[in-house]
Amino acid sequence: MDFEREKRLLFLVILLLVIAALAVTVSILSIGKANDTTPPLTPDYAPKDPDKNAEPIGDDDDAKLDQPEGGGAVSLTYAKEVTITKAENKASLLFANPTKSNQDMVLQLVIDDVVIFQSGRLTPGNKISSQDLLEGTASRLAAGGYDGKFVVLYYDRESGERAMINTEVPVTVTVKTN
Repeated sequence: MDFEREKRLLFLVILLLVIAALAVTVSILSIGKANDTTPPLTPDYAPKDPDKNAEPIGDDDDAKLDQPEGGGAVSLTYAKEVTITKAENKASLLFANPTKSNQDMVLQLVIDDVVIFQSGRLTPGNKISSQDLLEGTASRLAAGGYDGKFVVLYYDRESGERAMINTEVPVTVTVKTN
């Protein structure tokens, strides 16, 4: 009889250990998904289609910047303030690739190493003033102010290959709920 009791007790202890191990595994997996800050990959080639929000700047300057052989030359126009409206899942900004640039661009907004949005291709002579946020990023942001940065990726206009250099521009981001 004593032996039967020990068997039941041992069975209960093993069962409790298995349940505890499962609970720890499930919580680790769910925390990993909630904290996934993997940014989208930076494309090696410019997206084929221009950004859907791109609009002409209206600068009719046909003169291009001088460009060294095998290199590029760019000019940027931007505002240092970005406003995110969580209810609309959109960012309001000013970023332009002036006509005199010799490179296409892709713009990312990054806060705390998390890419909040990534534009499509911006050809010279175009700007964006609104951009959809990447899926799931709005829920990570509380209302208030953030230090962020624009990461500007450059692409050769003919080959579409990404340039070896990028630009980071500090910006202030204000998040509103509606």
